[in-house]
Amino acid sequence: MQVRMNLQQDRSTRYCVKNDRGMEVEISSKGGSIERLIVPDRNGHPEDIMFDCSLVTVPTIPRGLSGRLYDTSSGSVHEIDLSLHQLSFTAEPFSTTQESGLRLSAEIAVNGQVIAIDMLYVLTNNNQLILRYAATTNQPLRLSLALPIFFNLSGNLKASITQHDLKFASSCFIHPVPALSMNPCLQQTKGTPFDFRLGRRLHHFFLDKMISRPPADTYFLLHEQPVISVHEAVSGRWMTIETSQSGFVLSAAAHHTDTSFSGICFDSTDFLLSSLIRGSIPYFHETTYSFSTTY
Repeated sequence: MQVRMNLQQDRSTRYCVKNDRGMEVEISSKGGSIERLIVPDRNGHPEDIMFDCSLVTVPTIPRGLSGRLYDTSSGSVHEIDLSLHQLSFTAEPFSTTQESGLRLSAEIAVNGQVIAIDMLYVLTNNNQLILRYAATTNQPLRLSLALPIFFNLSGNLKASITQHDLKFASSCFIHPVPALSMNPCLQQTKGTPFDFRLGRRLHHFFLDKMISRPPADTYFLLHEQPVISVHEAVSGRWMTIETSQSGFVLSAAAHHTDTSFSGICFDSTDFLLSSLIRGSIPYFHETTYSFSTTY
């Protein structure tokens, strides 16, 4: 296990965290963005399984951490974008025999509220990338933190995501994701194209006439085990996602000049009920990405 660093022209620092099985993740101190995620395929060939979201069709998706405050005092939801992807975080690398990682810390002041953010990126020798989000504040508030990552398990963008197989247990969804409200209207997934409980190939999902092109974001409320499973047969890569959140927003993205979909994102977010935090109750959630291959 090892951690190395490189200075960039924009005065940020890139940290490369590497395990003993050929997996590595590159993290920027600016915005906490993940720049590369290298995972070997079934033949042991290391390839980048991320899609650069700066290449997507409009609207532009910011790279790095995103954060939002929610004011519900008026009976409706007023949202404030924290623009965390512009922040320069203080970084502290660490490494043990079983895991390596990076801790990023920063403070941000919004309308008299000071929010201390602590982000932990952990890479294990079991090929797990663990993201731990934590925050404290000087006043009670509702907060959501997320790090959108667009995946393409084919490796080095050799193919679109249409041949990825996706499976997760969700009985309710919202499509498209609306502006936040106090009482969002959930629909049942059963009997709709949004039912992934038995597994579904993304090609069929995108072809369905109910899905817009490009597909609008969809929020899924997880039930039973909060596990998302993704498989790409040619490379043999499997990815499972476990989250402490109650649901996630599913998004797809494509190059500006491409008509096929190049990346898919599973944004674990407090979309329905953002966390109320105060001094004695800090904000915390965790998402684990686990990688393996079939032979």
